Amino acid sequence: MSVSRRAVLRAAALLVACAPALSLARPDTLPGRKAVFEEIGASVMISLSLPMLFRRADTDALASIDSGFDTTLRFTLDIWEHGTRRHIGTRVLIRKIRRDPWKKKYVVRTKGSSGWVSRTFDKREDAIADAVDLDRIRVVAAADLVRGGDAGPFYFVTVLAMRNPIEPAASGTRRERGRGRRDLQWFGRLVDVLAGEQAVAEEILNIRTNPFFLVPR
Repeated sequence: MSVSRRAVLRAAALLVACAPALSLARPDTLPGRKAVFEEIGASVMISLSLPMLFRRADTDALASIDSGFDTTLRFTLDIWEHGTRRHIGTRVLIRKIRRDPWKKKYVVRTKGSSGWVSRTFDKREDAIADAVDLDRIRVVAAADLVRGGDAGPFYFVTVLAMRNPIEPAASGTRRERGRGRRDLQWFGRLVDVLAGEQAVAEEILNIRTNPFFLVPR
């Protein structure tokens, strides 16, 4: 049975109006955090640190790293046009941090396009600092943005950072999951924009950056 877009719209309106967990969360009303944006080659890069993912008083989170099992960090970066609610693109970054009991080193791994890239550290605090530091991470192709200079348009990024996110269990057959995928993906993005993603994790941060613009050439 296919899912019509009209039915999806009604479902989205019902979710936003009636489900208490899906409260409206406009991207431009999230708590702000300063970031640095750079245009390098054909890409726009962001640099931002989120040390709040590991609080010093959270001894369980620190002990989990020392246990030898991976602690997973997932960063979802969405770029928006300021003042319009226009969503331009999404980038997801996955990192894992743990202590290697054999080498007695802390290992931070980042998932890249060609596999995992690892860095090792002697001290846990240095490994954590590296894991929560987004240093020149590509968020969008420069060609996808308008070069208006300080007259605008302006853009900003929202970051949903999660420590050990809990993934929903997969259900249904492959054929069932394939049917209506386009409408369901569209529905999912609509709900995300209107009501905010329902993230479940040990620690969650959801922030927006300062606006930026591209210089005309």
